[in-house]
Amino acid sequence: MFPILHSVVDNAALGEEIRRRWNLPAPVHCELITRGMNDVYVVKSGTDRFAARVWRADKHTADNVTWELDYLAHLEKKGIPVIVAVPDANGDLSFGIDAPEGSRRVCLFEWADGDQFYADPKPDLARRIGGAIAQMHIAGADFKGKTSRPIDFPGEIRRKFPALVARLDERPDDRAFYEKVADVLPKKLEAAYAAGVPYGPIHGDVHVRNVFVTPDDNFTILDFDTCGESHLMHDCMSPAWANSFFIQSGNKKITAQTTEAYMQGYEAVRPLEDFERACLPLFMLSKEFSYMCGMSDGVNVVGHMSFGPHHFDWFAQSVRRHVKEAELF
Repeated sequence: MFPILHSVVDNAALGEEIRRRWNLPAPVHCELITRGMNDVYVVKSGTDRFAARVWRADKHTADNVTWELDYLAHLEKKGIPVIVAVPDANGDLSFGIDAPEGSRRVCLFEWADGDQFYADPKPDLARRIGGAIAQMHIAGADFKGKTSRPIDFPGEIRRKFPALVARLDERPDDRAFYEKVADVLPKKLEAAYAAGVPYGPIHGDVHVRNVFVTPDDNFTILDFDTCGESHLMHDCMSPAWANSFFIQSGNKKITAQTTEAYMQGYEAVRPLEDFERACLPLFMLSKEFSYMCGMSDGVNVVGHMSFGPHHFDWFAQSVRRHVKEAELF
């Protein structure tokens, strides 16, 4: 068999397997709606609608998936607006399927109504979302998973940086600059961790596309695929950096006020210590550079998607600006 990195699961077979495991009334309609770091299918049975996620074989172990689903259940009990997994007829929250590239986990989630916050990022709603993320951090303080799921951002940068280098043959100046960043940034992050940046469960990828908003302005925080145990500041700067990226991508509704409102809402619930505030530029750079390394590491699975050569000029300018603001070197 020729090697496969990321297969497409047959939608009809997946729908039938879900119908059988969850005892859903027939007929069941299953349709792929998003494909990337993981694949998401809409599953319809009668008037009920669900979202089925199929994780990549190389992305998470069964233990990692269990940690995420247990964490979501914990947050829901604390009143955080998240979507939780639906147990099957036997009470199981996920199952595995054998794909050409390896075992892939499957889970059925409740359906999230509304549209992405990206479509209409109103500052007053950004403020509420910021407050919800802070509440999420507070609520996660007493979460104890059956296993651990640490996120090693410095280690991930070191491991995935060679994939970024491999894409820069025609940009030697950028490659040389990024090599300095890859050498210094992980050490600076580790020093900030050691100095006492708060630690606990985080979402890992908070941004305007991962929040769905209903017409009456209720919202749900989605896509905990990159969640785990790390330092809370990573969640603080994730939406700030993503907003800057979406602005350059052409979203004229996202402004600096969107980010300011998010941070105001966050600090209204969990005020930052002076030390944390001083670290904000470092964590902004960490989000950006981690993204570049991660997307390069997965380029042969998801394609150029959000980090193709047409973005290289913008990133070259943005990284240099954030390196300066963080006083990295």
